[in-house]
Amino acid sequence: MTPPPRRRQRPLPFWRRLSSTGWLLLSLVIGLVGGLYYAWVVDPVIFTDASPARFSEQYREEYIILVSQSYAVNENWPLAQQRLAALDDPEIAQTVNSLLETAVRQNRPAPLLEQLAVVARQLGAEGQAVALFAPTLPAPDLQPTPTPAFVTTPTNTPPPAATPTDTAVPTPTGTATRPATATPQPNYRLTEQTRLCDEEEAINRIEVIVLDAFLNDLPGVEIEVSWQNGSDRFFTGFKPENGRGYADFEMSPDVSYTVRLRDGSPEVSGLRIEECASGFNGGWQLTFQNLRDGSPTPAEEGE
Repeated sequence: MTPPPRRRQRPLPFWRRLSSTGWLLLSLVIGLVGGLYYAWVVDPVIFTDASPARFSEQYREEYIILVSQSYAVNENWPLAQQRLAALDDPEIAQTVNSLLETAVRQNRPAPLLEQLAVVARQLGAEGQAVALFAPTLPAPDLQPTPTPAFVTTPTNTPPPAATPTDTAVPTPTGTATRPATATPQPNYRLTEQTRLCDEEEAINRIEVIVLDAFLNDLPGVEIEVSWQNGSDRFFTGFKPENGRGYADFEMSPDVSYTVRLRDGSPEVSGLRIEECASGFNGGWQLTFQNLRDGSPTPAEEGE
């Protein structure tokens, strides 16, 4: 008896021959191709250069500060104007002036205030901060100095006379003494230190008054106040209702402060809130006088 013929088996479909690892790799390839197609064809990323005119308010302020710092180095005003014009701000002078006043209220570093003030002045801005940190100096009055004429005076030559012979006398040699080095004097002196007390309210501030050599108010003077864990700076002249040479600083309880002028003055330490006889807290008032600026010239003394 002959065996029945064997049936020929059909090959398995492609998807049944793949293992789980193969399916995973295939899915990754399909996902990668689909992602590239979407990123390159459907929704491609378009890069554009952002001009300064499209900056946010914060970056516009930083841009103006960078322009002022660059101008302080290269003194190229046409280039600074070109960079500021890129902001497309029709009120750029007022913008720079407002940024300067904000920087003053934030007690930013003095070099930054001077750089912003110079740019604001160049743009034609006017204000108290500009006048303090970038004052317009008067043009010097240059007058030619007359050259004295030399007149030759005839000199009569005396007849030669006999020269007596002198005996040399030994001169004692002294030891050279080095002169003492003078201690440089500060630019300001403390003329008055008084307590601030009030019968109806507490006073928790340090008031500083700065005067020139003729006892006139002196604005724009930088004052440094320091304490155990920090320091701060402020300037005279920003409360003109109290005087152009006036400035103040709010104290905190149980903190001892030291005050000095950055241009050179004695340090006044141990300033703290203390109770007055009225029962309210009291502060301090310090008065400094400039010892160098404002001295009268010889022409003024002659008048």
